[in-house]
Amino acid sequence: MIQTDVIESETPPKGKLWVKIVLTVGCLAVVAMWVFAIFLSDEKGVYRIEDASWRPQALQICADADAAIVALADTEQGFITDPTPEQMTRRADLADQATAILDQMVTDLVSIPVDNDDDRTRLATFEENYRLVIVDRHRYTDALREGRNVDYTETVVGGGPVTNVVTDFTAGVKGNEVPLCSPPGDLSRYLQP
Repeated sequence: MIQTDVIESETPPKGKLWVKIVLTVGCLAVVAMWVFAIFLSDEKGVYRIEDASWRPQALQICADADAAIVALADTEQGFITDPTPEQMTRRADLADQATAILDQMVTDLVSIPVDNDDDRTRLATFEENYRLVIVDRHRYTDALREGRNVDYTETVVGGGPVTNVVTDFTAGVKGNEVPLCSPPGDLSRYLQP
């Protein structure tokens, strides 16, 4: 019988070494990303207005608009699951009145002077998206007036409802901390328990 000795190589196969290097570099990249995000990133949000004079003025405009919208709340009959055409028309009238208040609020917000081009660009983006909300609200009230009791739907922006973009600007993480400037949604949020 002939015995052959198998000589094992001290170096690992090249394919396995290559995989280890790629995985190590990938893991280091992920660790570096998190270190940057947690410790080194700028605390300013993407939508944050840098001009310090804008926020106090915006807060007052939005508080006034919110108070005007609260005054519209008509909750005498509670939630109506199967509204009559007259009730749908009344709902549409109230929603249109609230939308007119929002429209003026947006006009007033973007009219607040800011001292740099970046803020003007942010405000233009905010206005563009809020105007989509206003168009969506009018589409909803048009359907109600046609006697169609439909759900309110929104334009999709960036993979989600446009309200998400507006809310990121008004009240999101690192936003402008003006939550009353967010789209109000349904007037039922004003119901008192």
